[in-house]
This record gives sequence, structure tokens and C-alpha cells, in this order.
Amino acid sequence: MSFANKRPGGRILPARRLTPQVDPEKQFEKIEQAISEIYNHNSSQLSFEELYRTAYGLVLSKNGPMLYGGVKQVLETHLKECMHRDILKHIQASGSRRSVVHCEALLSSVRSLWSEHVTAMLMIKDVLMYVDKVYVKTAQVPSIYEMGMCVFRDQILLAADRQLNSEVIDAAMFLISQERKSASEVNRGTLHGVVSMMIELQDPGQLRPMYDVYFEPRLFAETSEHYREMAQIRISKMGAPEYGRAAQTDLETESLRTKEYLAASSFAGLHRIALERLISTYAQEILTIPGSGLVQMLDQRDIPSLKVIYKLYESSPPDVLNVLKRGICDHILSLGKKVQASATTSTDVSASKPTSEVSGIAGKTVIALRWVQEILALYDVFDEILIKALADNQKMRYDIKDAFIEIINANRRAPELLSLFIDDNLKNGLRRKTEHEIDHTLEQSVLMFRFLKDKDAFEHYYKLHLAKRLLFGRSISDDAEQSLVSKLKVECGSHFTLKLEGMFKDMQLSSDINRQLRESGTFSDIGFDMNVSVLTPTFWPTMAPSGASSDGEKGALSKDDASSGGIIIPSTAGVSKSIETFSAHYLKYHSGRRLTWQYAMGNADLKVRFGSRTHELNVSTYQMLILLLFVDEDEAEEEQGNGSSNGLTTAQIQEKTHIPKESLARHLQSLACGKYKVLTKHPMSRDINPDDVFRFNNGFKSPQYRIRLPVASARNSVETEKEKEASQAAIGRERQYLIEAAVVRIMKTRRQMSHEQLVGEAVEQLSSRFMASPKMIKNGIEKLIDREYLQRSPDDPRLYIYLA
Repeated sequence: MSFANKRPGGRILPARRLTPQVDPEKQFEKIEQAISEIYNHNSSQLSFEELYRTAYGLVLSKNGPMLYGGVKQVLETHLKECMHRDILKHIQASGSRRSVVHCEALLSSVRSLWSEHVTAMLMIKDVLMYVDKVYVKTAQVPSIYEMGMCVFRDQILLAADRQLNSEVIDAAMFLISQERKSASEVNRGTLHGVVSMMIELQDPGQLRPMYDVYFEPRLFAETSEHYREMAQIRISKMGAPEYGRAAQTDLETESLRTKEYLAASSFAGLHRIALERLISTYAQEILTIPGSGLVQMLDQRDIPSLKVIYKLYESSPPDVLNVLKRGICDHILSLGKKVQASATTSTDVSASKPTSEVSGIAGKTVIALRWVQEILALYDVFDEILIKALADNQKMRYDIKDAFIEIINANRRAPELLSLFIDDNLKNGLRRKTEHEIDHTLEQSVLMFRFLKDKDAFEHYYKLHLAKRLLFGRSISDDAEQSLVSKLKVECGSHFTLKLEGMFKDMQLSSDINRQLRESGTFSDIGFDMNVSVLTPTFWPTMAPSGASSDGEKGALSKDDASSGGIIIPSTAGVSKSIETFSAHYLKYHSGRRLTWQYAMGNADLKVRFGSRTHELNVSTYQMLILLLFVDEDEAEEEQGNGSSNGLTTAQIQEKTHIPKESLARHLQSLACGKYKVLTKHPMSRDINPDDVFRFNNGFKSPQYRIRLPVASARNSVETEKEKEASQAAIGRERQYLIEAAVVRIMKTRRQMSHEQLVGEAVEQLSSRFMASPKMIKNGIEKLIDREYLQRSPDDPRLYIYLA
């Protein structure tokens, strides 16, 4: 008894059933015949289950190598026959002369063979699934499908020294070239099939897709050469807008080409090559095409063309976009210089023309205001271009801002001119404007203020102009005034607008005081109404006093160059009495303060009879004092019985009023030489001399009842050189205070600092107000050392020590 099939546990296993012997070659013939039927499109007649069992039996019987090798040989034989039968004839037919028809025929035959082969291999793979599952893993050979792909690659594309591979790529490049050059229709489906084939097939040497190894490098080379030629042709025949649109079309076409039949991975390379050849290589030449370059597009506000150019340059390397930025900024600077040159030339011409043709300073003021308007209009143009055409690129915005900063600060009068522009708008320019337009004008003003480097100079002029608007009641909108101050406060902080807000507060307090006076009846016995503005000197511009004073610390200030002597106020019409009455009332409630009267900043409404006609004249206080002299003169003549007045000379008027000579000349000009001649002058000329005689003009006529007599040069206008020097001196003194305060602030915190560190930090702190030079900082440090705020270190003279 045998125990061979007995397990240790005592159970007996059944005997293994033996498989009948079969001929492997006959079994393989079934597989070979099935492959042939699959290629002949007769797969429906096959029994895939039977074929699977056949392959299963061959593998199980250790005939896997024979089956694997046999299938490979069958595939090679079939593909060789197809190569000679279906493909070579197209290569021979095309010869050396290529055409779209021949190229499409070649690619179509390759695509068809590939499509049939892939379909067949999917079926063969299913039949030989057990081969992949067992034999392929054991032998470590490619799967049946992968082996089929390799056979196609070796027998079709790489056979005969890669002849067909080269022919296929040449044909594809020819079709793509024809499509680019003539926009002729090509069979994109065929191209897509061939490209898909090369993407799927792996190169045996580099183990990468054949598309990456053979097709794509050739595609990139052909693309580069094509766009190099196109760029050369276009740059000589097209303007920048047309060139940009053509380049944009090329890029869109390449994108579409990639989507339809090229590999998606090729798009980045094609896009880069096209931009390099079309844009990067000719970046400067495109923008400077004569008659149709960047300058013309900017001048014509050609937003669509600029948008195209920007997109092309922005997609290119950063240095290409810098070329566009430089071109735009250079044009802005060029336009700014033209605006400045025009303003300078016009100013020079106006100064050289006779007074009858151009009114001197008034003409310069108009030109100055036009300079601000043109600069702001220029900024609006480029801001629109930046938003609509340049995608609001922040780097370009900074560059454009820097260009305008350079333009604006190149004009040394920019702070003064901006303040004049604001003054003109707040007095006249905002009439009949909508709320949106008013806000836009204020925003423009703040924008230009932001670009100023010397903001302290603007503050100096703005306070002067605001003072006149508030004191003379010339502002047309209190809301606009307050809105602008609020915008400046947001821009520079509360310290910048502290004095401006104080000026508004003084005007409100003065209004309350005047209301109290009227309600109390204090002025009831004077015979006229009187409004007094009581101003805090620290808030208002520093100006010379022009009159007598009474006890206290407050007073109104004037830019007028008043003499040291007090103004003589005549007792006529109760003016002197009204001043005394107000002073007594104010000091009664504010003891310890001093009122300093500024007559140069006042105005009055007078009813004056000229013969049989009466007019109401709006005049300055100085004009009122002059006219009151003629009331006294007429009364004296009547008492003496003379029929006509001998008049008063300039010297006599000055002696009786003590009005400063320069101011007296301007006011006499406004009364005797202006549009409304309420006084007559002998001899008749605009020049005012000490011996000139003035008389009251009883024959004066005007259709208007109420007349305002403007004072020559009293309106806010461009400063003369003398006034400019005085303003610069005042600004310089204020800057010295700011420098010393900044240095003390820094040293109080640091205690010790080197010279370079202290200068650097001081310049940085003061940059929000003005650009301080190292020399200015050094002078401030020297003064602080003299006043014993600082001292130099005994060991290092460039080291400063703070003294408590």
C-alpha cells in the first residue's frame, strides 16, 4: 500500500487529472489565423473564449516564449506588407516636390494604418490577456499591447534608417507651414491622428515620446523661422497698431492649432517663440515706427491698439515690458516739457507786451492756471489709458506717477500755481458744476498736491489764498472748502491741516461775536452794519500789522506791506467810533487780550451820489479811506464858496491816511484808472506819481447800481520776483524750525547718533513736508549745538550726544 498521496493528517488526496498532449504549433496557428482575421476586419467570426483558452493552454504548457515571439513575428510581417503596399507608394509619388495633396495622402495612409493597428492590438491584448498576466510578468518583457506599439514604431517609422519618420514629419511641417502662410485649409483631423500616434510611441533610445524627440524640435525650429520672416516683412510695411493686431492673430491661431491637433505641451513653447520673434526682437522698433508708433497711439488715445500692444509686451519677458514703460514715460515727460515751455514762452511774451494788450501779472496768472489745468488734463488722459489699455498695471502706474512728479516739480512755482488753481476754482470755477464734477476737481487738486515734493511751500500759499477767501467772503462753497481740507488731512495727517482748521474755527467764532453784537444793539447808534473777524495769529499767515492796536493777543493779519505808522481813520461817517465800540465790547469779555486792526484786509459797501445818480460801491478799506477824504474836501470847498474842488495830490492823500505807498498806488489806480473811474486823475496815465492830482468824478455813469471796484494786483495772482523772494525767505525760516524740531525729536529718542544716521533719519522724517538737503540738516545741527541741545562726542566728532 502506497502512502504518496496521503497527508500527515491521514486524509488521502485525489489523483491529479492529466491534460491530454496537444501540438503547440497547431495551437499557435489558431492564434496566428485569428490575428489575420482581426486585421482583415473579420473579428466578429472569431470565438474569443476559445482563443483565450488556446493562449491559456500554451502558457500553461510552458510555451509562453514561443507564443510571445510568434505573435511579434506575425505583427512584424503584417506591418511590413502594409508598409510596402499602402505607404511607400505615396513617398515615391511625392518625390522632391511637395504638395498639400501628396502630404495629406501620406499622412492619411499612416494614420489609417495606425488606427487599424491600435484597434487590432486592443483585441489581440484581450485574447492574450493570460499572457500579460503570467508570462509577461515572469519574463519581464513588455506587455502584448506595448510590444505591438514597439513593432509599429520599428517596422513603420524607424525602418530603413528612419525614412518614414522623416517623411511624416516633413509632410506635417509642410502642411502647418502652408496653413500659416496662406491660411489654406488642411486636414486637421489627419494631423491630429499623426500627432497622437507620435505622442503615444516611445523613442527606444531616450524613452520619451517620439513627438518630444523628433516632432516638437522641428516644429519649434520651423515656427521660429516662419515668424522671423514675417516680422521682417511686417516691420517694414505696417504701423504699430496693424503689427500688434497681426501678432495677436498669430498667437490666437497658434493657440487654436494646439487645441485642434498639436500636443497641449507645445503651446507654451510656440507662444514663447512667436513672442520672441515678433515682439522681443523688435520691441523698440515697433514702438518707434515713423508716423504710426507709440507716440501716435498715445496722442490719438487709440485704446484698442494700445491694449493689444500692452498684452503682447506684458506676455513677453520683463525687459520687453520695460521698453513699453520707458516709451510711455518718455512721451509723458516730452509732453510735460512742451506744456512748461508753452507757459514760459507765453509768460515772457505777456511781460514784453504793452500794458494795454496784456495786463501783466493778471496775464501771467491766467497762463499759470492753464499750466495746472493742462497738467491735470494730461494726467487724466494717461490715467484713462492706464486703466483701459494697460490693465491698471501697478508697476506702470508707479512709473507714470514718477514721470508726473518729475514734470510738476521741474516747475519751481508748482506749489504756488496749484494753490492759485484751487483758489480760482473755489471762487469761480465751481459755479454751475455738479457735485460729481466738484469732487473730481478737488480730487485732481489733491492728486497734484500728492505729487509735490515741497508740500510746505503749498501750505504757505494755500493759507494766504484761503485767508483772503474767508475774510472777503469770496468762496462759493463752504462745503467744498471743508471737503478739500478733509482730503488734505487724509493725505498728510492732522498736523498739516491744524492751522487751516483753526482758520475756519476763527471765522465761526467771529460770526457768533458779530451776531451777539447785533442782538445787543451795540452798533445801533452808529448808523451802519459792521462785521469784524477776530483771528488767532498762530493760525493765519504771518503778515505785517497795518494799524493801531488795543490791548490783547488776537488780530487779523495781512500780506500788505503796511508802513510802521498807524493808519489814520477819519472821524467822518463814524468809522473811528465803530472801531472803538467793538474794541470796548470785545475786551470787556476777553480781558488780557490785544486787538491789532488790519485795515488792509477789510472791505466796505458805500452809497455814493454822482450828480443825480446814486451807486453802491463795494470797495476795500483803503479805497473807502481815500473816498472819505473827498467827502471832507468837498465840504471844505463848499464852506469856502469855491465852485470846484482843487483835488488832492498823491502825496496829500498819503499824508492824510498813512496808507503805505505801494498799496496807495494800487488803490488809486483802481479808483481812477480802472474800468470804473470814480476819481479823475491829472495827468491821465496808469503811473502814479506824488504830484498827480485826483478829484471826485461827479460825472461818473454806469448802468449798474452795485459796482465792485477791484484793486490792481490785489487779487490772488502769480507773485512778482520780489514777492517770491519774500515767500521763499518765510518758507526757509519755517523749514529751519521743522528741521530743528525733527533733529531734537530723533536725538531725544536715540540719545546718541552718528552724523550720517542723524541726517538720513531727519531727511526721511521731513520728506512728507519737503525735500531737505544734507546741508540744511547740517546747519540745523550746528544751531542746536550752539544752543546746547546737542554736543559732539569728545572721542568722535561725528557722533552727536543729546543734552537733556
